[in-house]
Amino acid sequence: MAKSTDGDREHSSASELLGDWRAAERDTVAAKTAASVAALAVAAAAAAEEAAAEAESAATAAMDAATRAKSAAEHAKVAAAHAAEAAQMASEAALTDKTQANHAVQDAERAEDVARDRFHDAQGEGFPKK
Repeated sequence: MAKSTDGDREHSSASELLGDWRAAERDTVAAKTAASVAALAVAAAAAAEEAAAEAESAATAAMDAATRAKSAAEHAKVAAAHAAEAAQMASEAALTDKTQANHAVQDAERAEDVARDRFHDAQGEGFPKK
């Protein structure tokens, strides 16, 4: 009788040999399936690692964008404050100009009244003859 490949017992029948062979085949199929599952797990882990790295990169970019947006908002706030100050100064200058223009109108109206009165007085006296 032939010895088994593991050397620890003799096979007494073909059915035992066939049973051992079939069991070994099942073990091989199970091992290959486990190897395939492990390979898929490795691929999934690699994909998860890549996704995590991309997520970290996206989070960093979002944080940079937020920082830049905050800085831009601060600059805009300063510019708006300067514009408001300039508008206030322009408003005050316009108010001063309006007051001066109103005084000029009053002065012009008084001068017109004086000139009209002088004309009418001269007209009433028959205008001076020179």
